[in-house]
Amino acid sequence: MRAPLRGALVILLGFLTITNALATDAIIKRRATLRSDPSTQRPPIATLMPQEDVELIDTSPRSGYYHVRTSEGEEGWVYSRNIEIVLAVAVTGPAAVPVRRSRQPPAEGGGVSSAISPDWDKPEPNETTFNGPDGFCGATGDGGDTVTNRRKNRTDVAAQYHEVTWSALQALPYPVAARSLTDWTPEQLAQIQPFQGIPVSVVGFIAKIKVEDRGSGESTNCHFTNSDEVDWHIPLVEQQGDGEATAIVVETTPRVRQLHPNWTAAVLAPWVNSGSPVRISGWTMLDPEHRAHLGKFRSTLWEIHPITRFEVFKDGQWVNLDELR
Repeated sequence: MRAPLRGALVILLGFLTITNALATDAIIKRRATLRSDPSTQRPPIATLMPQEDVELIDTSPRSGYYHVRTSEGEEGWVYSRNIEIVLAVAVTGPAAVPVRRSRQPPAEGGGVSSAISPDWDKPEPNETTFNGPDGFCGATGDGGDTVTNRRKNRTDVAAQYHEVTWSALQALPYPVAARSLTDWTPEQLAQIQPFQGIPVSVVGFIAKIKVEDRGSGESTNCHFTNSDEVDWHIPLVEQQGDGEATAIVVETTPRVRQLHPNWTAAVLAPWVNSGSPVRISGWTMLDPEHRAHLGKFRSTLWEIHPITRFEVFKDGQWVNLDELR
C-alpha cells in the first residue's frame, strides 16, 4: 500500500473513531415511546416528546433501536427513526451568529458593554420553596442537576443590572462536558465560574414562547406539568427575522411569575415574532443539559435564567411588563 494512501486511511479511521466517540447526544424528532428492550413485545415505559434531549448509551442500534438515557436518568430503547444524532463539537466561544450593527433602541443612561467582565458581582442565589397546584417544590427540585436547578430556581432581584450587548452574552465560553454540572471536572467548572450568576440586561427580539407543559416535566420544577408550574423557554434573537438556531434562550420560571401576574403569553403576544424588541434582565446561567439543541434551537448554552425583569418597547419607550395595560 502506498504511504499517502495508508496515511489517508489512518486519518479517515481516526476521524470515524472521534466521530463515534462524540456522537453521544440526540434529539427526539417526533413523539416516541421509550421501551425496556429493543422490541415492541412489552408495553412502553414512557413517552418522549419532540425536541426532547436524550443521551446515546450505545451509538450502534440494535434491532433498529437505540439504547438511550433521558435527561432525567431513565434508560430504555427508542426506535431509530425517532432519533436524530447530534455530533458534539468543541465550543470555546459560540460563533454561529455574526456580529452586526444593531438596530435596537438605545439603552437608558450609560453605554452598553460589548463584553461581560468576570469581575462583575456574582451574588449567591437565594433559596425558595414553590407552592403550586401539584404541591411543594424545594430550591433544587427533585433530583437531576441540583447545582443548576438551584440557580434556575432563584427569585432574588439585583439592585442593578449590567447592560450588555446581545453578542456579549452569546460569545461567552464553555467546554464540551457532561449534561450535569455535578459531573464536571474542576477544570471545566473553572471555565464558566467567572460568568455564572451575573445580573445583566440584554435587548433582543422574541422568536417564540415555549411553555414547557408537555411530557414528564423537568426536575427543576419537581416534574410538575401544569402551565403555571413550568418554565417558559424563550428564544431571543439579535435581529427581527433571525432563525431560532441563532437564539439565546431566556427563561421565566413559575417561582418568579408568581410575583408578576401580568407576565402572560397573551400580554406578550404582540412582541412575539414582531419588529418590536424586548429588554430582558436577570441572571446569567450555563445550562449544560441542552447541548443537542445547539445549532437548532439555540446558539449557546448560556442563558438568562431566570428572568427577573421584563420590558417591552412600545410607543418609543421601554415599558415594564408589570405596568403594561
